Amino acid sequence: MKRVSFLVLVLLLLTGCSGRNSNSEKEKKQYVIGFSQIGAESSWRERNTQSVLEAGKKANYKIIYENANQSQVEQIKDVRSFIASRVDLIILTPIVETGWRHVLEEAADANIPVVISDRLVSKEDAYLFKTFVGPDVPIQGIQTADFLKKKFKDAPAPINVVEIQGSVDASPAISRHEGLVEGLKDDPRFKIVASVHGDFMLSKGREAIKNVAKSHDLKQVDVIYCHNDDMADGVVSYLEETDIKPGRDITICSVDGQQSAIDLLKAGKINCVIECDPNMGEKLFQVVTAILDEKDVPKENFTTGRVFSEYSDLTNIEERGY
Repeated sequence: MKRVSFLVLVLLLLTGCSGRNSNSEKEKKQYVIGFSQIGAESSWRERNTQSVLEAGKKANYKIIYENANQSQVEQIKDVRSFIASRVDLIILTPIVETGWRHVLEEAADANIPVVISDRLVSKEDAYLFKTFVGPDVPIQGIQTADFLKKKFKDAPAPINVVEIQGSVDASPAISRHEGLVEGLKDDPRFKIVASVHGDFMLSKGREAIKNVAKSHDLKQVDVIYCHNDDMADGVVSYLEETDIKPGRDITICSVDGQQSAIDLLKAGKINCVIECDPNMGEKLFQVVTAILDEKDVPKENFTTGRVFSEYSDLTNIEERGY
């Protein structure tokens, strides 16, 4: 009887050890994520990258991070490198909307899910990625339009608008323009008299408005709508070298919510800033985890943003961190 009990005890111990080893091996499984970022063209982008890397580390993923330095060619190479390395999932922030089909098909053929973050690819290729995490960008243009209609409620026509767009073919540039047009379509007083690209960069925003000034009298311009804060910074710096007072003689609107823009808003040199929160890492990895756990996820996972304007209480806006 004692011999039988001893054998049972040994079997139980062996089973328990085997179970613990199995669970330990499962706990040690660390997914590998390839993250392709477009670059570091602004403090917003730098904070966005930091947010993703911090959230990935916190969630115990191994992140292979590549910075394409504003080159789609480099981004495609980076994604192909992730595929060759057999990563478990790819996060892609696409510099432009088009030109991704072949590499996304390669990821699909390798059974590697792709999550699109911050910027979109073309609708025709939407079937090739699992989900999107980022801002609802057209709303940012509509929110800008809402502010302008309030600001110029009693102003006579025409109300002349200059638009400083982001990079050519980048989804935020396309959607922020479309949102503004949609938001103003019921008010024919507003006229977009010039629309130029500034590549989301301070120096290019300054250069863009300087070039507009060569063909348009800026004293006849009522609004300058910048697709991001860095370009707005460039516009303000240029106007301050003229006899035109930004925020007073010309209404300045921007998107992102960087500290520099909030400071200019408080100083009365920018009139409206639409927040586009770069801190999307935590939400992004909640979605990534759900996908790797083979759970269903929505096709679109939008982040939120606020509107800061001359009509807002600006006294208690927290430090932006970017």
